[in-house]
Amino acid sequence: MQNSSAFQYLAIDTIHESTTNPRRTFDEAKLQELAASIRQHGLIQPITVRPNNEGFEIVAGARRYRASLLAEQFSIPSRIVELTDAQSLEWALVENSQRVDVHPYEEAQGFQQLLDIPGYDVAALVEKSGKSASHIYARLSLLQLIPEVAEAFTQERITASHANLIARLPQESQAEAFEQCWRKDWQDAEPHLLPAKHVSAWIQNNLYLALADAPFDREDPTLNPAAGACVTCPRRSGYNTSLFSDVTDGDQCLAGPCYQIKLTSHIDREIAARPELIQIENAWRNAREQRPGAVQRGHFREIETVVENPDAEPAPPCAAAKPAIIVYGKRVGTTLTVCTDDDCPVHDPRAAEEQAANPAPTMAPASEAETQEEAEERQRNYEQQRKEYEREQERKAKERKQQFEREQKEHEAERARREKLQKARLSKFDRILDKAPAMFSAAQLRVFLRALVTIDPYAFDDIAEQLAANDENNEQTSEEILLSTIGGLPDDKLTGFAIRLIFSGHTAIPRENEIDFLTEAEAVFAPPQPKKTASKKAKTPTPIKAAQKTAAKKTAKKQVAA
Repeated sequence: MQNSSAFQYLAIDTIHESTTNPRRTFDEAKLQELAASIRQHGLIQPITVRPNNEGFEIVAGARRYRASLLAEQFSIPSRIVELTDAQSLEWALVENSQRVDVHPYEEAQGFQQLLDIPGYDVAALVEKSGKSASHIYARLSLLQLIPEVAEAFTQERITASHANLIARLPQESQAEAFEQCWRKDWQDAEPHLLPAKHVSAWIQNNLYLALADAPFDREDPTLNPAAGACVTCPRRSGYNTSLFSDVTDGDQCLAGPCYQIKLTSHIDREIAARPELIQIENAWRNAREQRPGAVQRGHFREIETVVENPDAEPAPPCAAAKPAIIVYGKRVGTTLTVCTDDDCPVHDPRAAEEQAANPAPTMAPASEAETQEEAEERQRNYEQQRKEYEREQERKAKERKQQFEREQKEHEAERARREKLQKARLSKFDRILDKAPAMFSAAQLRVFLRALVTIDPYAFDDIAEQLAANDENNEQTSEEILLSTIGGLPDDKLTGFAIRLIFSGHTAIPRENEIDFLTEAEAVFAPPQPKKTASKKAKTPTPIKAAQKTAAKKTAKKQVAA
């Protein structure tokens, strides 16, 4: 329990800021505004300080203190409290965390400062700050950001959603993920920030590697001795579910380079143990990077040995069947069986069908009583049949080539059609811009709102939750809820809903260096009405008062006459 006093005025030169204050950023323009208010009205809300050897250290109110310095105040109202170092830091942290304008990175630094004090852990922070454990873990993870990303975050060039996604990655992968936050289209002078969902999708597809699909043994510590086994590795999403509660696709590896080392080691071991394995490159890459002796995808036909129906008959073997391993590309590290015969009658349905319909001619066996003339005739018939068979095969090969060329032309035509369609759509977009109305009609506004919510439906999650609050069984996505709402609104309610969408994200107290859009909107949408002043009207005597006045005058005249 800390003792506190009623506020009193302290000389401003006896007060100094705390070096452990979590808040580091101050908006100079807003400090000047506050200073102007203090010059006119004085500091209304006292700051909180604690005594120390240098005078009084600020516990809460550094911004008010700085503005008072700018306003050249001699003394300011202060509330003096007796606090230990830990209590002072805790007080400052709680005071800042309860402000809507505190930057998440500053909040994270404050949490870490408390954790550095003996006796503090995450459970204690939950109790002291009133924040959830997942919130605290998410904030602490921001401290893992590399300097480039941390700077962009504190300067608000990326959002907290972007920062949280990147902070959970290994630091060697953060720069690459940071690059995915931006995209420069042909009409952009500078790259623009993409929604966080795009970065999340890229991370899921490129960095969060599903350990359940790994072709190597996850319990083998020798694949990469420096890292050990996957099951005990902390660099996987399943190791700390508090940090990765949104990763729902099973246990994910977060150390891409380590995963690749284990994958390469696994492939090397398989090839060393089974030299007969055919090595398949399942995707294109530079010839210098390919494994020696590996063949490109499509050279051999894969024989399916794993089917969805366990009772189904497996694919029959053939004389050309051989074991193989994929050394690059999709399903890398997977071992399989392939057929090395392009015209295998067992695994090529077309070849089997052709062979059944047109079996290759064979020379009839000679009879015991066959004469020389009959043997020669039989040989001529065989040669003629053989030539006819070869001509037929050539004809079919020519047909297949022509079919391929037709398909190529159709593909080129389709590509040209899509390019033409894309140009037409861009032309359509330009016409919309040229014909943009000064004011939306109801139909135009409805289309505009539908397009708006589909750009990034995650931006309006809070509104969608509010709209679905009365329906506990609603399983629609945020986008579906918003589109359904827009479709059912009367025309005269569309403008109000548009205002709700756009300005609901600006109801919080604006941070320093942040435009106060809500105040600007109030000025143009709902300006305050001037107060009506009551006009002074001439008093009109009532009939009773007028009669009384007349009677009094008559009485006075009678008295004078007497």
